[in-house]
Amino acid sequence: MKKLILLFALGACVSFIHLVQAQETLPEKIQSYFNTYQAEYPVEKIYLQLDKSTYTLGEDIWFSVFLTAGSSQIPSPLSKPVYVDVFDGNGLLLEGKTIRMEEGRGSGNFTLPAFGNPGEYQIKAYTAWMKNFGKEYFYEASVAVVDGEGGSFLPEVKFKSISEEGGQIAYSVDILAVNKSGAPLSGAQLELKAKSGDTDLHSQNLVLNDQGEASFTFKIPAKAHPSQHLELTYLEGGTYPVIQKISLPYSLSYADIQFLPESGHWILGKKSQMAFRAIYPDGRPVMLEGTLEQNPEISFQSNFAGLGKFEITPDQNVYTALITEKGTGATRQIDLPKVEEQGLVMQVVNNPAASYITAFVQGNVDLGELLLVSQTRGIINYMIQGQLTNGVWGVRIPKENLLSGINQISVLDREGKPLLERLLFYMGEDQLDLEISTTGTLSKRSKIGVDIKSSLAGVPSLTSFAVAVVDGEQVDLDPSASNIFSALLVSSDLKGGLYSPGTYFSDENGVDLEGLDLVMLTHGWSRFSWEEILSGTYPKIESFIERGINIEGQVIDQDDTKKGLAGGSVNAIVGEGIEILSTEFGPNGRFILREMDYLDSATVTITAEDKRLKNFVDVEVIQPEPTFSEIEGAYPDQVLWPESLVATVQERRLQQQMTNPSDDFLDLEAVTVEGQTMQKEEEEQRKIYGTGDVTIRPEDIPSSVGFTNVFQLIQGRVSGVQVFVSGLDVSVQIRGVGSINSGTSPLFLLDNIPVDAQTLLQISPRDVSSVDVFKDPARAAIFGAQGANGVIAVYTKQGMGIAGSVGGTLVTKYGGFSSQKEFYQPMYDEDVTRKGLDDKRATIYWNPIVKTDESGQAKLEYYNTDIAKRQILIIEGMNDEGKLGRAVKVLQ
Repeated sequence: MKKLILLFALGACVSFIHLVQAQETLPEKIQSYFNTYQAEYPVEKIYLQLDKSTYTLGEDIWFSVFLTAGSSQIPSPLSKPVYVDVFDGNGLLLEGKTIRMEEGRGSGNFTLPAFGNPGEYQIKAYTAWMKNFGKEYFYEASVAVVDGEGGSFLPEVKFKSISEEGGQIAYSVDILAVNKSGAPLSGAQLELKAKSGDTDLHSQNLVLNDQGEASFTFKIPAKAHPSQHLELTYLEGGTYPVIQKISLPYSLSYADIQFLPESGHWILGKKSQMAFRAIYPDGRPVMLEGTLEQNPEISFQSNFAGLGKFEITPDQNVYTALITEKGTGATRQIDLPKVEEQGLVMQVVNNPAASYITAFVQGNVDLGELLLVSQTRGIINYMIQGQLTNGVWGVRIPKENLLSGINQISVLDREGKPLLERLLFYMGEDQLDLEISTTGTLSKRSKIGVDIKSSLAGVPSLTSFAVAVVDGEQVDLDPSASNIFSALLVSSDLKGGLYSPGTYFSDENGVDLEGLDLVMLTHGWSRFSWEEILSGTYPKIESFIERGINIEGQVIDQDDTKKGLAGGSVNAIVGEGIEILSTEFGPNGRFILREMDYLDSATVTITAEDKRLKNFVDVEVIQPEPTFSEIEGAYPDQVLWPESLVATVQERRLQQQMTNPSDDFLDLEAVTVEGQTMQKEEEEQRKIYGTGDVTIRPEDIPSSVGFTNVFQLIQGRVSGVQVFVSGLDVSVQIRGVGSINSGTSPLFLLDNIPVDAQTLLQISPRDVSSVDVFKDPARAAIFGAQGANGVIAVYTKQGMGIAGSVGGTLVTKYGGFSSQKEFYQPMYDEDVTRKGLDDKRATIYWNPIVKTDESGQAKLEYYNTDIAKRQILIIEGMNDEGKLGRAVKVLQ
């Protein structure tokens, strides 16, 4: 009887819940979804301000991190670690940093390898929490990196024609090769390869004429190859390979060209805006022009980003676009979406002079009651029900309701099915007003003063800035690069990337609303789908908000007993008592140590005790898998050679070495001899040939966890050593170690045993203790004739005393937050020791976090270099309400 009563009560409860849900109106259901989303799934976004956009090898990339959270995009109080990865031009992960955030702000730097590969380097930034919403929303940027010590081979490549025939793409090409002095490489021999990533598509040799020129043709299989590029190799001095890589254009037939009617539909007899987006597989825009076959009077052309639009009132069901690529003259036909005979269309008008946005809904069908919803990042700013009257329904959305950024306007039927959608970019009057005034003149090593004043609607604003000052003759401002507005208001809410994002937010001309509207017409909204909203489906949470460094581990039954673990406690000590913390584990043995806060790699002592097995257990730390180990390479259209920047590379490198000594520059008076650990002693005993000129340890390279082969540990980190890996082919050349044999392969050793390069390629970097590189002929003499071309000696962790846990205790190293170098600021009225150095810095001043006082003001001082006659000052910032500001000032 009691069971029957209970079942009846439960049934009544369920019926009541269904009754409440049935009574919930469509607007209430939508509002409830977005309220929950904002409260429980706040979206984080990242922007990185860099000190400049072009670097030479060996320089530091300085960056300041802005992290926002939630629909209002306030400085994030959520994630503490931000991960920043840098990749070389081939997409190889070079280094990863874990940046410690406070109040949504952080900073760091990457030191570019002095002898790495030049090209277009890529940067990604993200938090663990952001992974739940898709990697396509991570912050991305690219910078140009030049080999300032190079310049012996500077090819200029011109593609005269690209055509498709017989299942192949045919290229007709002109090339001119000169050196940094502009002298042609007369009679030089070049090796040319067309490649897709590491895969060769075509290979041939070229001989240049007396003017350093050559004309040639080649073919590759007809396909949209990923990371498609040309690799040109010139042997400097006849032995040392100098490689330049540029992008290989795609045939027009592989371009993604889409025609998209406004709001997703067009119908017979109703005027429509037809937008189009044309991009190649690598994201580059298609420069095209065209007409409609059925109406040649309508013509169109793409803008700098491959976007465009035209107006049309369709009077037939089928239209075809006739397209011509401007550069090559290639042609293509594209069918437009079929014109519908019945349905709805919507036009959205944003008159800058009006105080409202107008949405006109037209149609020739009666669908009854409709619901228009306008929202920005999940905040509903306007929602109204209505229906067509004489085929028209007009809605005015007050601009005072809108937030700056991407606004989505949707029209739903009474069941909540989306009928029409339109994105609109709105820029409100909520940007920070930044006033900059300077004192001083740009004479040699003169003192410059900068006063910054931040206000919002005339009221002083507490603001956190990043400030960069660069030599405008060495590095010009890149107007196409991402900035704080393009990143946080546009790119972070669009899938598929935004080409040349900074162009839409010009420092001189303000916001390009017309260009941004083309972006809105050609990019679909991705953050929310109406199917998920109506079904109450939220993001699947697999990565949690991180408040510090977390270490995951596993406790294992040492003797594999039948009963196994019962669960118990884990205690950990970081370093010499930096942190002491405890946690518990269950019968499955998994544990996690949370929210630790320390810099660099630290020794962590972990002790576990099981309730049943006591300390007869083993402890393992689970190394995190890298988010990215490799991405698609990015290749420039032409080889970059900024003459003013490379002209100062020697002086800048010397100043960097003297003011920030590396391992190669030691202050002998400060050297202290310390006792070696047992582990190091055992390691050195294994090195029967002694240590090399350079020793590389994976633990000193934070990103090595993502490396796939041993040679990545060497690549770009040892002067004079060139490493090329393509599939299973490996080539290593050490410059200057031999004379007759110079240019041939070095000797490879694995735990003192000679092996070939392919054998080393199979060794996991995680199993490597150290790599020794012998370059000096005197050091390599111990190897005899075999070592004439240098030696690469790899030592694994086997037998090195790196044992597992003992008695339930494990001592291991684990990476913490990345420490940051201090940007060198000469104080010429105080720093006497540095006055003798030539000062030709390209980045003159860098301060990643500058905070204004309560009056909204901040004061800065720095010294000019020896040569700067034109300076570019860039300031970007955010206040505690998430309002953004940017200012650029040229001093000369």
